[in-house]
This record gives sequence, structure tokens and C-alpha cells, in this order.
Amino acid sequence: MTDKTKTNFEKLVSDGSVLYNAGKYRDAVKLYNTALIMSGRIDNITLAGLYIKLANAFYKLEDYDKSTYYYEKYLKIIPQGQTSVFSRLAHNYYYFDSDKSIDYHNKALNLEINRYDISCKIFAMTKSAYYTQQDIKDEAEYEISQLKQTIYSDIVKYNHSEKKKFPDKKLTIGYFSSDCNGHTMMNYIIPIWKNHDKSKYNFIIFSCSEKEDYKTEEISKIGIEIVKCSKLSDEELANLIYTKDVDILVDLSGYTHLKSFVHLYKPAPVIISYLGYLNTTGMKEVDYILTDKFTIPEEKQYLYTEKPLYLDGTYQIYMDKKVPPITPCPYKTNGYITFGSFNCSSKINDTVIFLWSEILKKVHNSKLLIYRTQLTKKIIKFMSSKFESFGIDEKRLIFSSRVFDFHYKAYLLADISLDTYPFSGMSIAIETALMGVPTISLYSDGMQSRGASGINIALGLKELTAACGDEYIKTAVELSQN
Repeated sequence: MTDKTKTNFEKLVSDGSVLYNAGKYRDAVKLYNTALIMSGRIDNITLAGLYIKLANAFYKLEDYDKSTYYYEKYLKIIPQGQTSVFSRLAHNYYYFDSDKSIDYHNKALNLEINRYDISCKIFAMTKSAYYTQQDIKDEAEYEISQLKQTIYSDIVKYNHSEKKKFPDKKLTIGYFSSDCNGHTMMNYIIPIWKNHDKSKYNFIIFSCSEKEDYKTEEISKIGIEIVKCSKLSDEELANLIYTKDVDILVDLSGYTHLKSFVHLYKPAPVIISYLGYLNTTGMKEVDYILTDKFTIPEEKQYLYTEKPLYLDGTYQIYMDKKVPPITPCPYKTNGYITFGSFNCSSKINDTVIFLWSEILKKVHNSKLLIYRTQLTKKIIKFMSSKFESFGIDEKRLIFSSRVFDFHYKAYLLADISLDTYPFSGMSIAIETALMGVPTISLYSDGMQSRGASGINIALGLKELTAACGDEYIKTAVELSQN
């Protein structure tokens, strides 16, 4: 590379960085790509620097396939990497390879203990078939202990002993969520909020949601105080909860966001985990986990850091009155059974693909619809190759990311819904049932694996649940022949 070419190369990279810092990521990519063409004989360290700039820009553009490509090219030159690279690769792989995602989170944590990788790693473990519930509990408790020794080593927990002097005071119950918007979680919780007895208790919603929409407006009309706290630090949030005199804090999000680490300050005398995160937090500061006796059997309580607090029947209700008309099942038009998966692609792992492949082999001429709006070409290619390794031709697979005016209409494309494992699709099982589509479910010890089965049991459809892979396959085959 001549001096003039080197100067032009450096200017392109520098100007690209200016555009990147201004949020003009597409323009930055254009300059970085031009620099890449000119890179010629530049040294590997400089080339690695350009790769990471490209990867960061594509990440900001949410083009995770290209982002992954350049991050991994960077790692070939600098294998020791850096925390942010491993963290972002973990994010990119999360949607279709949870085990690789976990591996990258561990690499990030080996370099630096941080909340993001701990939170996302534990959540990803709940979607992998390679970890038992005991593994998840042990890892969660270990990572929390690491945080307490590092980032949270100097915190002082709040003292609530004074509250015991006023046993007859009107209790204040606080709800803590990052999903106060159109998230599915609100279909469970809004009916509860609407039916609270405000004459007997005080209620506060601590909203950590950055996104607001029509559901946020609906929540604002319920008549419960809402405190916006997405911009607060853990310490500020803990102080806010404490000064609001909250007696019982109900966490509706867990490791689906980073705010739950506020519990380490013990800002309320009683903290309960409910519904939004379907597993243990590993935090001894969280006193209870609200559940039912199917979701966490009494003999399995030891697998959770929190103490299960049991509700009769099922531990969730779901309200969604806007349901489109049910149409005849696709079999009547197609002449073959269409199995359907409507869960997030992050829940589809090797074990799931193997089970679905076995079902397709036993139900001749059947097809499998995998529907999700965030399907990318890379995810589709990855899944297709997995099915092929289990003997299923891609012609028997239907991938769809079609956007409907109402997502319930997607369920009408399948005759039978197949649940994922070990992370079950509880909301999907409810919604498919509302559309007349049965869901075959498989459960194990983990709380996150028992959602759809719990719904089937509550609906009197226990015959659609399975406790092992062979039973899951058999149930799907028999139903397809009914």
C-alpha cells in the first residue's frame, strides 16, 4: 500500500467513524466497505479494527448476520477478543443457537463480570436442552455471588425492621416491569390490575419500559400510580422503591431485563417473582416465586432459590377479547397435515428439531410450518441444515415471516401446533387454543418447560401433554391420524 493509498484508507475509516458516532450507520458502512476494498496490504491489527467497526455498524442496523460475520473475522485475527464483541455475538446467536450464545457469554464473563452477560446467559440456559433445572439454579446462584463480590460488593441492604411496628397499616404493593406496552405479558397482568381492591391496598407500577404504545395508554387508565424508572440506576431505583414505602414488590420481568438486580439492595421487605421470567433468579433476596403445583411440584421446590408460593388451579389468567373468526383447518384444503411452530426461534434447538423430524417421518406427506416475523435468511438456512441432518428434506418445511394485520391469523395456517422444549410457549398455547388449534407439549423439571402443558391441563386436555420425547412424538402422530 502506497503512502497516498494509506492516507485515503485512514481518511475513509476516520470519516466513517464520524458518521457512525452521528448515528448514520448506513453511510458509515459505505465508507468502511470502500476502505475494505482498499485495505490491500495493511497489517492484521488495522484490518481487525476495520472488521470490528463494520460489525458494530451492522449491529446498530440490526443486520445481525453481517454483524456476526465481521465480528468472527475480527476474532480470527485477535482470538482473545474483547467483552463487547463476545456479548454482541452472544446476542446474535441467541435467536437460533442458544448454546453458542451461552458460550460467547461465558467468554465475555471471563474477561469482565457484568450484569448484561450474566442476565442473558442465565436466560439463554433456560432455552437449552443441555442444562437441567439444578444446573440453572447452581449457575444463577454462582453468577449472583460473583456480582456480590465485584459490582455490588459495597452496597448496603435496606433495613425494614421499623415496618414491623405498624402491623395494621395499609399495605403497599409494587409491580415492577419492563413490559408496560404491547408485550404479551400485559395480557396476563392487566386483568389483575383492573380487579385490584384499591380500598384495601395501595398499588404502584414501577415501569422500566422504554417503549410506550396503546397498551401503555390502557395501563394509565386503570387508576394505579405509575412511576417511570427506565433511566434510573440500580441504586436510584432501589431508593425510589424504598421511599415509596413498598411492602411487597412483585417482579414481572426477571432476567428479561437488567433492572432486576435492584433486588440485591432488598428495597422492599418482601419480593416476589411472578410470570414474566419463568425460572429462578438465584437471588436469596427474592423471597417467593408465585406458581402452582403443576408448574413447580412440591417435591421439586429445592430446585429454586425462591420459595414457591402456590395458587390454586393455574397461576395465570389471560385476557384477549380480539380474536378473529376461526376458519376450517388447512387439512381440508391441502389434503395433508400441517404442523406449526409459532414460538420465538430462540426456543428451537437440536432436541426440538430432532423430535419434529421424527414426527414428520411418521406422518407421511405432512409439512411443518415455522412461523415467526424475525426469521432471517441465516436462521432459515441454519434450521434447514439441521432438519436435513435428521433426514428431512427442505420441501417439507414452510418458513414464514409474513406480517398479518392480526397475528392470530397465522395460527389458522396449521392443523396442529407443536410446542418447543425446554422453553415452552405458554402464551402461544393459549392463543392457538383460542383459534381452535391444539398444541402438543413436552415438559420436564424446569418451570419454563411446563407452561403449555399447564394450559392444556387447565383446559382439560391432559392427553396433549407428554413427559418424554417418545410420548411427545406418539401424541402428535396419533392426533394427526384422528
